[in-house]
Amino acid sequence: MLRAHLLASAIRYAERGMYVHPLLVGAKEPRWLNWETRATRDPEIIKQTWGRAPFNIGIACGPSHLIALDLDVPREGEVSGSPEIVDGMTMLDSLAARTPGAQIAPTLTVRTPSGGRHLVYRAPAGVSVRNTARTLGYCLDTRAAGGYIVGIGSVVDGVPYLLEHGSPTDPAVLPEWLLTLLTAAPQPPKSGGAPRRADVMARLQEMTRQGSREQRWAAGILRSECAELAGMTAGGRNARLNLSAYRAGQLVAAGLLDQAVAEEHLTEAAQSCGLGVDTPHEIERTLRSGMTAGLARPRQMMTNSSARGGAA
Repeated sequence: MLRAHLLASAIRYAERGMYVHPLLVGAKEPRWLNWETRATRDPEIIKQTWGRAPFNIGIACGPSHLIALDLDVPREGEVSGSPEIVDGMTMLDSLAARTPGAQIAPTLTVRTPSGGRHLVYRAPAGVSVRNTARTLGYCLDTRAAGGYIVGIGSVVDGVPYLLEHGSPTDPAVLPEWLLTLLTAAPQPPKSGGAPRRADVMARLQEMTRQGSREQRWAAGILRSECAELAGMTAGGRNARLNLSAYRAGQLVAAGLLDQAVAEEHLTEAAQSCGLGVDTPHEIERTLRSGMTAGLARPRQMMTNSSARGGAA
């Protein structure tokens, strides 16, 4: 029964123009390598795939031209600092209240097993948006190109993802005010003087004191990667940057690091070890290559229960 239900849900997503790929049974991790390029709307592939097992459903945001807001509930140790803001939904309400004319447009809304919501929007034409992790605010992540969301009917820890009662079944176009917030995030530096290694490490050390346990774990990995790269003085620096960007991309895809923040620190670490002096675009090209590869293979922190996946 579950297999038939998931198959029907995957078909409905494809019929609405969304590209799907299988996740592990009962989990949020992709079953396919290169899931973003392999995600499909082909009904025959979908029938063959979900006909074999009750795979959970991933919806690839990039090919589907979607931007999803992941309105989460607090993780262990995560606090907002404001009594009015207790989760992602109240954070979004707060953002709308302080933005003149802003409204939260009704759109496809999914209830998640944790008690949060996914608000799924169509991306405006010609717009490029990154995944973000807590960049917009407390318990508020986004999934866009390079990310995916878990589809209706999928089951994690015995609890299904459900369509919100009364929600539209098709995504609305992302409101302009939300697009402005998403595209206003700072871009990583492309050139400039090499920052001191001590300054880079000090900022990364502060990151490891903030956020949930998983986010602090991810920040610690980023700090180690940047420290290793910044301390290099001879050959192999470019290859090391590619590897570090790949590992950071895996954490970005899992929703544990913000892509712009990771790219900024990796760029500074690369500059501090002498990369990019003679070829200013060397860092950018290598960083983009490694990050893109990492985004296709999310990495999660293993726990005693199920691991958190690379999706919303």
